[in-house]
Amino acid sequence: MMKIGPAVAAAAVFAIASPVCAQDAVQWRVEDGGNGHWYAHVPTTTGLAAEAAAQSLHGHLVTITSTEENGFVRDLLASSGRQFAMIGFIQADDQPVPDVGWAWLTGEPALYTNWTDFDGAYGFVAPDDNPCAGYPIGVEDNQCNQGLMYLDGRWDDIERGASCAGFASSAVAVIEFDADCNGDGIVDYGQIRDGTYPDVNANGVPDCCDQAESCTPCPGDVTNGGTVDAADLSILLAAWGTNGQGEFDTDLNGDGLVDGGDLALVLGEDRSKLSKRHG
Repeated sequence: MMKIGPAVAAAAVFAIASPVCAQDAVQWRVEDGGNGHWYAHVPTTTGLAAEAAAQSLHGHLVTITSTEENGFVRDLLASSGRQFAMIGFIQADDQPVPDVGWAWLTGEPALYTNWTDFDGAYGFVAPDDNPCAGYPIGVEDNQCNQGLMYLDGRWDDIERGASCAGFASSAVAVIEFDADCNGDGIVDYGQIRDGTYPDVNANGVPDCCDQAESCTPCPGDVTNGGTVDAADLSILLAAWGTNGQGEFDTDLNGDGLVDGGDLALVLGEDRSKLSKRHG
């Protein structure tokens, strides 16, 4: 279980709190070798509080599946100004030994772990299953445990409902956003954030998915106004013969030229559609 020394506890008093706001999320970009998901950190006190915070923001506690993702989450923790990060790795109750019964909240198989060995001080690399640095180390206490990360990226465990001395002001929940309600391969959070899809009720789900409408791209909607009408046609004709790059992207078929192919998309679009195009 987590070991909190006096120095860490003292440092925690001066830790900088992060605002509870999903707008502070950052993306692990595909072009940087990532998965396109978005990640945020928010202050927390216990594993249970961390999970509740994630659910309230319509994400989930982070699932870590590789060394690279672990490094990304470690850097996110470092940017928070806090000492520990709650992650979505949970041990079920009543396990025979501390290192069994672990699973990700999302159902991902536990193919990657990064347990600490406390620099060899305790003789094993595994969760030790003790509440708040209690002893004896490595004795199963039949509690539901929560994974957490240290600043060096290594993992430890803590009882999910525990708030240890010196811990309440030193932890964050790392929340991952990976929902894709319309199955277009792009995380909803990013599409809401960049304005592709509106989220008027601010529930983290595109309104078109909330309302069982189509979130499928609508290629004739040049203005992203929700309908295809004379305004779209006028803008397209004004850009005729160009590459279509300007205030609005009028090269609808992506061939590098605004011409009859793009015009056909506007003229052939069903005027009753209320979906948004991607841009």
